Amino acid sequence: MKKYLRVFIIVFIGYFVGDSIYSEMSKDKIPGKAKRLPCQKKVTSFERGFSNEDIIYAQRLIEHGSISFSSRIEKPIYQESVLFKHISLEQTDMMFENALKRHIIYNEDNNEQYQMSYYIYENDKKDPGKKTEKSKKYAGYTVFEVKDTHNKTIYKMQVDFMDTKGTDIKNSIECVVKSFMTFNK
Repeated sequence: MKKYLRVFIIVFIGYFVGDSIYSEMSKDKIPGKAKRLPCQKKVTSFERGFSNEDIIYAQRLIEHGSISFSSRIEKPIYQESVLFKHISLEQTDMMFENALKRHIIYNEDNNEQYQMSYYIYENDKKDPGKKTEKSKKYAGYTVFEVKDTHNKTIYKMQVDFMDTKGTDIKNSIECVVKSFMTFNK
């Protein structure tokens, strides 16, 4: 009887040790989830690069002062906007421009520019398609995209922000820019 009890305990402990090792190893392997930088680990973030050569070239363009971009906001459809009563597109544009300027090494006249764009999405918590509480926790997200001269996406990233007044949008914007500038480096 003691022999069976001993075997049972060993198997039981082995199972839990193996399960915890497997859980720990597979935790960061979720496809699409970005975990390279500390800012990506604080909230949900997704990152994808499509062309390493083009990404490196676009990073150099930013380092040389080519920082033109377009932007927009997406307000909720099923509820009244809370976020955009506290923050404007002009304010987020200034945050985005400042985040890009931190990466300029020197200014150079350059005729070629890749298309950079970002948008701020406010989470529509009353959207009937959002069925889980998890989908209603975040306040919104910032999406950053870079396209080459042929209008082909070479990099795209999304980072959530949590405050409905937008106090953490600056962190979200800085995260997408830093993520892009450190991609494949």
